[in-house]
Amino acid sequence: MSTSSSTASTPKMDFRTYVFLFATLSVCINTFVCVVTTLPIPGFKSLRGVVGLITYRAALGSALLGFLYRIGYSVKRPSSWSLSGVKQSIDPIVNSNGFQYSLYCFIFLLGGRPVPTVLMPLATCAAYQVGTILNKHFGSSMVWQSTGASKLFMYAQENMHRAMMTCATMEISMLPVVLMEMFTPARSPTKVFMLVNLLKRRYQCSDNTVFRIKYTYYDSGYYHRQLWGMVGEKTGPVLSRLGPVRFLVDKGKNWFTSGATEKAKQK
Repeated sequence: MSTSSSTASTPKMDFRTYVFLFATLSVCINTFVCVVTTLPIPGFKSLRGVVGLITYRAALGSALLGFLYRIGYSVKRPSSWSLSGVKQSIDPIVNSNGFQYSLYCFIFLLGGRPVPTVLMPLATCAAYQVGTILNKHFGSSMVWQSTGASKLFMYAQENMHRAMMTCATMEISMLPVVLMEMFTPARSPTKVFMLVNLLKRRYQCSDNTVFRIKYTYYDSGYYHRQLWGMVGEKTGPVLSRLGPVRFLVDKGKNWFTSGATEKAKQK
């Protein structure tokens, strides 16, 4: 009797759950291995470059697969095939975390040396998705409880806002990296252009879900706006003394924040 009730209380995984579990597990595992390849491990030097590149691309590809799969089954048929009808159907997708993170993956799959910090936002979101799936399907098991996984999951949920702030920090920190690459043979104006426009969209993003999980606090744009606000506070006194440079920065700032300002006015 107890066995049947226990079985009945345990939800079964469907195909979508398996896809997200495998994709996000792959992101986490490949990110971990990619980071390990940056360590000075004896006897591993000759393989570090190859393994690092393979796992770096595998992590980006796995994340991209998960995001595109979510987009694929989330797209709704337009109410009409007019321009406004199609736009109404596409806008929620374009403004979603899934679409924006897909662009993020694509930008860093374009080429260049592996930069493990690129993977941190993806691995963080993937780890939350893996934990959510395992907690849902195995949360009542003895192993999940006895290993402390249940407490760890609850702690992660309660501190998701800190994790998402770290994700935003990592995403924005990639801008100086690609800008510095402009002074190296790995320069890519296309990558800089795409990343700047992506960060502008991240600043405006009102989506509070990623993969199949919902943030416990706020949305993605909130964390980006908070971090850019802190950057502005730190650099403001310096820029105020630079005359013409301040004018250019203000123009860039107005362009960067324009969409978010318009959304705030509409609300």
